[in-house]
Amino acid sequence: MRTEASSFAIISPRKDFLFFFASISVVLVVWFASSQLQVPGFAVLAAVAVVSNGPHLISTWTRVYLDRREWASRKTATVLVPALIALAVLLVTLGLRREGTRLLNSIILYWATWHFVAQNWGILRIYQRKSGEPLEGLAVRLERPLLVLSALFCLLHRLATGPRVLFGVEVFYPAIPVAAVRALLVPLVAMLALLVVLRVRARHAPTARAAWVRLAFIVCSFFGFFVPFQLITSDDTSAFAAAACWHGLQYLGMVRHYNLNAWRGGVDERARLISWLSQPGWRRGFLYWCLLMALAGAVYVVIFALSVVTPWPFYTWAAVVWVSLTLSHYWLDGVIWKLRRPELAARVGIAPAS
Repeated sequence: MRTEASSFAIISPRKDFLFFFASISVVLVVWFASSQLQVPGFAVLAAVAVVSNGPHLISTWTRVYLDRREWASRKTATVLVPALIALAVLLVTLGLRREGTRLLNSIILYWATWHFVAQNWGILRIYQRKSGEPLEGLAVRLERPLLVLSALFCLLHRLATGPRVLFGVEVFYPAIPVAAVRALLVPLVAMLALLVVLRVRARHAPTARAAWVRLAFIVCSFFGFFVPFQLITSDDTSAFAAAACWHGLQYLGMVRHYNLNAWRGGVDERARLISWLSQPGWRRGFLYWCLLMALAGAVYVVIFALSVVTPWPFYTWAAVVWVSLTLSHYWLDGVIWKLRRPELAARVGIAPAS
């Protein structure tokens, strides 16, 4: 019989709690700032860009472009496709103007939602693999549809009831009856109830504690979508910033964990900078954070330079660059985070399947 791993935490119990559970509190902070303090949406977005979103986008570069083996082994996916995304964003923004902005905002809304769900599923999958619980059981099989359906309900309810806006522009959306969306609560509640019953019945199993932690993570995920989509209704920009901040904090913890595991053998000549910054110790961690902030700042220098040498203003170039980086980030994450790759599984702490 399989037994629960000695530690089913991904990073460590304390850091898991900080990055994957306590991080959900930021959506309430944003809700309070937007709904109660009336902080303007773009001020909230700017704060989130510094605290979480900007560093989390840049951290993908440390995962891909600072490791020569990573990008050189799949140049089409890591170099050509991001370049094509940037070109497409530029052409759509400058060519279609208002409709182009509407199209890009719509893509961001739907792709971001899936991107956030996919990240949560990846974290949940790692917890499943580390727990020692057989993946074929009914309770484990209920976890993914419960995670996905809870997020889908929040998104569809927002689209059905409004506002259907992102960054001040109405997005493209399907006409969905509110009754049809609320009908999703029936399978959602049924799956949750069945999962709780199964967990209570297996409460003395060796894997019970890990199973309840995963259920708590699913609840946190639902909360992370519910607050932005359902509670922050007066400011679409703050709503997106809330979800992005929560997602970014999760991502920063996971990438740092990956880098520490990837370069635990010491400095590698093929990835000298990131392998050096990924050695243990708070000083290296601080320098790693400084690198993320410096690269994010360099992006703004490029934006400013483009606004000086071209007829288009700073705001237009800022939108083009950050939308390009955001969509490229979504694309790259879909390429690089595949747990079926043994090397990746080992670097996030999953032992090879026996």
